[in-house]
Amino acid sequence: MEDNKKNINALLAEIESLKEELYESTSIINAIKQGDVDALVVSSNGVPELYSLETADYTYRLLIEKFGQGALSISRNGLILYCNEYFSKLVGIPSEKIIGNYLNEYFDNPEQFTQLIEALRYGITTHEILLKSDNVEKTFPAYIALTDLEPSVEAIGIVITDLTEKKKHEEALIRHQKELEEKIHELNKTNRNLEEFIHVISHDLKEPLRKIVMNTGRIDGSYFKEADTKAINVMKLSALRLNSLVDDLVSYSSHTAQEERTEINLKSVISEVIEDFEIIISDKNAKIKIGKLPIIKASRVQMRQLFSNLISNAIKYGKANTPPVIEIFQEENLNSEIPNQNSKFVKVQVKDNGIGMEKSHLLKIFIIFQRLHARNEYSGNGIGLAICKKIMENHSGNITVESKLNEGTTFNLYFPIL
Repeated sequence: MEDNKKNINALLAEIESLKEELYESTSIINAIKQGDVDALVVSSNGVPELYSLETADYTYRLLIEKFGQGALSISRNGLILYCNEYFSKLVGIPSEKIIGNYLNEYFDNPEQFTQLIEALRYGITTHEILLKSDNVEKTFPAYIALTDLEPSVEAIGIVITDLTEKKKHEEALIRHQKELEEKIHELNKTNRNLEEFIHVISHDLKEPLRKIVMNTGRIDGSYFKEADTKAINVMKLSALRLNSLVDDLVSYSSHTAQEERTEINLKSVISEVIEDFEIIISDKNAKIKIGKLPIIKASRVQMRQLFSNLISNAIKYGKANTPPVIEIFQEENLNSEIPNQNSKFVKVQVKDNGIGMEKSHLLKIFIIFQRLHARNEYSGNGIGLAICKKIMENHSGNITVESKLNEGTTFNLYFPIL
């Protein structure tokens, strides 16, 4: 009898224990349903295991809500099941009023939704569309990406990116490009007109100048007073200088054009220039030393003009009572000036031992009509070095100058290796 009583008590205690476990399990299930539980710790064979229930979903939703793009989930027929706050702001409608509507209601062309769903079947997931905002008359461009969430969920995920700013930038770029093309067209037209003008002027000026020079040369000055003779000489020199200026202007204008490029040995070009200057070189007792020079792709005519101007300058601006010495050679140590550019440029130097110039004058010498000396000191129109600069620009190269007063000048020519 006593044993039966003990068994009944044990059974009752076990029932109470089971009731407590059942109550605890029911409480957990209710907490899970209400979203109050983030994770469970379950002991399996004495080892605790963590099962996250709410945290992952909460983190995911938080991420989607903070997303810098519109995010939605829709049924296959377009019913909006969820949308984030960003999409709500895009269309200007509260999210609670969006959920339960159909996505195509926010399309500028509602029929386009059917095309998107059909394209999704063939793996085409991205499109550009026009969406409507709260103002029916206002639309904005958007990029839409669709993701089929089946079989996990019977739904389609949507990501929408506002393209308004991107389109504005594209339109601005197209507008600027069009303006640039129009300006280039105007510039080309102006250049053509300028070239025609210079050639017309050169023709119209040179003929009367030729007659002035010719006829002043025929005048017998023996009957003139000294002042009259001087006036005639001034007139003749002025006509000759004007004639030279017209020739230089035509030459400067001609170097705006891109001429055919061929492989040229600079040594042979410079040899031809030296032959042209044979008389003045002999008169000045000048020495021209030619070192190693490259073969480049360039206009032969323009290269002759380039070195003709540089060599004549070096002779013209030589020191009094000192024979000009001109060295022309390829400089090998280009990497110290332009790091990692040895493979792109070749450098040629033209050095002289002439009068040189002050540092403040170095930036002026390539400007057209810029003269550093009076006409009674040195002849010229201040165009030669401007032509040199234009020739180097025509060849996608560069020209720089180094000089010290009374020590000489060095011109650095950078030719691209094509």
